[in-house]
Amino acid sequence: MKKIKYTAKIKRYNPDEDRSYWQDFEVEVEDSLTVLELLMYIKDKIDPTLTFRAFCRSAICGSCAMIINNRAGLACKIQAKDKIKNGVIKIEPLKTLKPIRDLVVDQEPAFDKLKKIKPYLEPDPKVVPDNLKSESLVLPEEFARYDKQTDCILCMACYGQCNALKGDDEYLGPFQLTKVFRFIMDTRDGVDVEERIKLAEDHGIWECVQCQMCFAACPKGISSCDDILELRRIAKDTGEENIATRRAKFWFATVFETGQIDKFNLPAVAFGDEKGEKARENMEKEFRKRGLPEDEFGPKPFDGIDKFKNFIKKIEKEL
Repeated sequence: MKKIKYTAKIKRYNPDEDRSYWQDFEVEVEDSLTVLELLMYIKDKIDPTLTFRAFCRSAICGSCAMIINNRAGLACKIQAKDKIKNGVIKIEPLKTLKPIRDLVVDQEPAFDKLKKIKPYLEPDPKVVPDNLKSESLVLPEEFARYDKQTDCILCMACYGQCNALKGDDEYLGPFQLTKVFRFIMDTRDGVDVEERIKLAEDHGIWECVQCQMCFAACPKGISSCDDILELRRIAKDTGEENIATRRAKFWFATVFETGQIDKFNLPAVAFGDEKGEKARENMEKEFRKRGLPEDEFGPKPFDGIDKFKNFIKKIEKEL
């Protein structure tokens, strides 16, 4: 079997010193090793103190999620040789969770958030029989609505790559919101849609920045960003005056008048409370930090806006 030489650059964490640091390991190993097998080799042959999580080695348990060359994934699923760049492979813990030791992170904060959204089915008595003699039937087309979402193994790869969490520690997270979507779609669930949407709105669906990193990281190909968009649409349909409807109205109004989204004022209008004002204050700080003049905080009509408005009016008449 062919062997290759390269450097495994691993970000470690020492809890006794509360210190993170990079350590290089020079290895000459078989080219068939997964990243997990590489870590096991280093632990067995070079440094027995290296700490990481692993269990099934079959991309099922999700315990070995980590950042490999700046992208979250399962160490047991990824071939090490495919991640070598200029003779180096970089391995580090998930970025949005506090490290406990080396590549092991504290998952409790993420699971605590999951608990907030009722990640379980409350049987609807109209659909689910109250005896063991009858079945609770789900049609294939009904199950297809949330079939993919049931593949989630809670590995937290999406959570560890989420950009929204970098700006808001209270943001629920991708896999948590996928769970909300999963149970809203389940015809057996007895929880009101409005209740589940309200749980998702509290530091949830409106904080997502739609960067698509959760989808890129998911080893099961689940698109939490798409689930969040669907939750936003459902939220818009659950009432005449809520965050979703205010957001949609303001979004359309500013696009109609200027051809652009007013990102500066949108949060304040949508939330309509201290949270919205706080978001606008943070955005103002960011704009000023980038040297953007105040008169450019909001959008200005682009050339040809009148033609654009006439086009929209024409479409509205045809609907």
